[in-house]
Amino acid sequence: MKLKRFRWFALIMGLCVLSALLLMQNNSVRAAFGNAHAIVVLYRVETEIMQKTPAGQYYESLFWKHNDELMRIAQSYPERDNNFWRVTRLFIPELEALLNGDGDKAYITSEHVESLKAELDWFASVGSPAFSEDIRREQQRFPLDAFVGMTMIEALDFINSNWSPDIVVEKNLIPDSDGKWAYYVHNGVYLEYPSVYNLQTAQAENNFVYFMPTAGMSESWDACVVKVLFWNIPASEKETKNPRSWRSPESIVWESVVANSEFQGAEFISINLQSSGANIHAFQYNEENQIAVEIWVFVTEKLPTGVSFNYSEMISQRYEYFQHMANSLRMWKP
Repeated sequence: MKLKRFRWFALIMGLCVLSALLLMQNNSVRAAFGNAHAIVVLYRVETEIMQKTPAGQYYESLFWKHNDELMRIAQSYPERDNNFWRVTRLFIPELEALLNGDGDKAYITSEHVESLKAELDWFASVGSPAFSEDIRREQQRFPLDAFVGMTMIEALDFINSNWSPDIVVEKNLIPDSDGKWAYYVHNGVYLEYPSVYNLQTAQAENNFVYFMPTAGMSESWDACVVKVLFWNIPASEKETKNPRSWRSPESIVWESVVANSEFQGAEFISINLQSSGANIHAFQYNEENQIAVEIWVFVTEKLPTGVSFNYSEMISQRYEYFQHMANSLRMWKP
């Protein structure tokens, strides 16, 4: 289906969300910002704009498709950090204006566009063929120059009123779940996930699958992106893949056994000692088929700590989707 030029405005937001995700996992870059204000703005872009429109969801999905490669590029070219963050920071005032209802007063300038074009061209020059092709194809078809002079609200309104999807992916709903849960099968492993989530397989790593929240989330959930990793490994190597062994003892605030007979394992919460985020992990293993599955939720907010806090109750309520995914794992039998 024919694409339209306004999609690349969504990619501008996608680039900023990329910055937020990298920032939350890189303390040195966080320090470069001086405070958490920019991160808050970027996180709001993801949750308040991208996840609530079809076009935004499309570009969030495109981001997660290339997420692992983007992380490797950032690690391989640390000398590019300053320029990348400079480009990202150009958009913070305009994005904040859009979020706060003043998008009609914030304009996309030639500086915004030229800086973004140069950064995308550089990513295309060092990226994989698939990543580079995604960038180059969109740049060739729909030049970013068309957005110079638009207000943020004009561009966003244009996106919302004109966008149509390339491909509609039909989800496999779980019978008798009132449409709450869907299922996905990856290399013979069956997994249930919230039907209001979108999924995206990684381009660079075919054993990574991302599940992304959209509009319509349960208000009782703290809805976060879920990353699921699948490995075929012998039992003798499973502990080297277990993220629990990578975390320092003082960072672990809760752990429990996963009640799953086919994929036995454990789940735990680790806090980031140098920042406000936390990681929720489940690591499970099927002995017969020698398949390991890791389910990972990165939480951006600071979680409560203390021996009196009931983490099990928090997991079953605020992160019900995570617990359901861990409990649902089994080998696929059509």
